[in-house]
Amino acid sequence: MKIFIAGSHTDVGKTAVSAALCYAFNLEYFKLVQAGIPQDCERIKTLSPKTKIHPNGITLQTPASPHIAMKKEGVFYRGLEIPLPQARNLLVESAGGLFTPLDLKMCMIDYLEASKLPCVLVGGYYLGGINHILLSLQALKARRIALLCLVISGEQNLEMDSFLQNYAQVRIAHFEIFNNTQSFRENALALKQEIQTFKIL
Repeated sequence: MKIFIAGSHTDVGKTAVSAALCYAFNLEYFKLVQAGIPQDCERIKTLSPKTKIHPNGITLQTPASPHIAMKKEGVFYRGLEIPLPQARNLLVESAGGLFTPLDLKMCMIDYLEASKLPCVLVGGYYLGGINHILLSLQALKARRIALLCLVISGEQNLEMDSFLQNYAQVRIAHFEIFNNTQSFRENALALKQEIQTFKIL
């Protein structure tokens, strides 16, 4: 099982959802491009200590879009050439949203398309969230990228869920906000149970 975790926007809970999926489905973790400190893999390690974490595809120190950080640091690479780790069960986490720059020319969605991995899209409950999610879903559909499901993080908004389901016929799973390690694990297992009803993983 290999999946790609993408966000509909920045700061929608993508890393927390990634940790939950790694914990619940025993997946290994790989961050495609890390820009800034602390690194997302450190949060994965804290939340899901038994998860095998692979070195980042690219590590940048500057907390900025990768195309800015790489120029500032003098680190030049071709994003589509970043190799995936050899792993049977792997979760690949992108940076930012689908159209966050990957390098000077490409975006995260370009890597996702080239990798041919199925996608779990992570969105959030906030004003503008519907727009960001629907635009992301349309982008995935236009490129014929397989969507496993949409995971929305935060306190559930039934009206938002209903609109998204009616408009886009998308499968929606939920990941609740957690306060400690115990509640993280409980919420991760709840997410697993919900996803398993879709019969996709």
